[in-house]
Amino acid sequence: MENPFYITGIIPEPYFCDRGKETMWFVSTLENKAHVLLTSPRRMGKTQLIRHVYEQPSIKNNCYTFYTDIYPTTSLHELVLFLGKEIYSVLVPKGKAVIDQFLAGLHSLAGSIGYDPISGLPTFDIKLGDIHTPELTLEEIFHYLEQADKPCIFAIDEFQQISQYPEKNVEALLRTHIQKMNNCLFIYAGSNRHILENMFNSAAQPFYNSAEQLYLDCIPKDIYTAFAEEQFSKAGRKILPEAVSLAYDLFEGHTYYVHNVLHNAFAYLDPVKVIDESDINKTLKDILEEKGRTFASVMNQLNYQQKETLVAIAKEGIASGVTSARFVKKHALKSPSSVQYAISTLLEKQLLTYQNEERTKTYSVSDRFMQMWICRTY
Repeated sequence: MENPFYITGIIPEPYFCDRGKETMWFVSTLENKAHVLLTSPRRMGKTQLIRHVYEQPSIKNNCYTFYTDIYPTTSLHELVLFLGKEIYSVLVPKGKAVIDQFLAGLHSLAGSIGYDPISGLPTFDIKLGDIHTPELTLEEIFHYLEQADKPCIFAIDEFQQISQYPEKNVEALLRTHIQKMNNCLFIYAGSNRHILENMFNSAAQPFYNSAEQLYLDCIPKDIYTAFAEEQFSKAGRKILPEAVSLAYDLFEGHTYYVHNVLHNAFAYLDPVKVIDESDINKTLKDILEEKGRTFASVMNQLNYQQKETLVAIAKEGIASGVTSARFVKKHALKSPSSVQYAISTLLEKQLLTYQNEERTKTYSVSDRFMQMWICRTY
């Protein structure tokens, strides 16, 4: 039987756990021509929810849907590149005429667009260096979306990244274009709730009050447990509710990690065995051993201060006051300044993530599996 615990790709409807109310709200909001701000902690399932919404018949049959994650971007140039590549990739299956219509509008990039000699289709081999006037190219992209033959929905994940760009007018520039559009709705998604809510709730910000807002929290444990038991039962197998509860509690309900553990338990444990808590612990141990070589390689690329700081934060789970004398002394770190410098590098390497909770910044290891591996290894 197909493994019901999907950890990649689009999750088919029978294997999509809960989120019924959120899906209905999402579809209704888009059908009523409103933009959406979607926030959640990382790995909570916001990307899968967006993809699930895109698969709903009223959206799938009537709209062009786009999704791009701009977390790796650091400038307006890169944002424009990501938007353009996503539109091109979605339109390729639609045929040459649709692609030609899009690329014909990119006058600022005309000299950089080539053709595949075999298929005859135009190719989007644009490099960052080809984007000389990102403001103009962005305007051309938005003009295409506005003139497309079907309504468009564009999800931009980790939208808070634009606040970090060196260009200081990006929010105002995007808002100026978007507020004029009638044919395209935007889903602004991200994991830094503090920054995003400030962008959309502060009257001084360009995006103020411009989107309906949804915060995606954990799927309730009882609902997730019933879902997991049902999926095993459909396959003629059995898992104890205590085993599902353990997997859920280990990751505080973070959907991706719980799903990953149950995916492996379903795939590799004896199908005639009743899966209990010891099997969950064994499965998690196997996952950490499998990923351990990669994690060790990452740790070996860090200097001593970076490694010790990462270990300290991993052991805290969620760390606050990281430059305080208390934190430095507790974890035998060098100095507050060395911790601050190490954290800056670890954030750049995406090994750490942070949240602003009221007036306190808290840090945690981005990958919960890596956090567990560090705690067991160091």
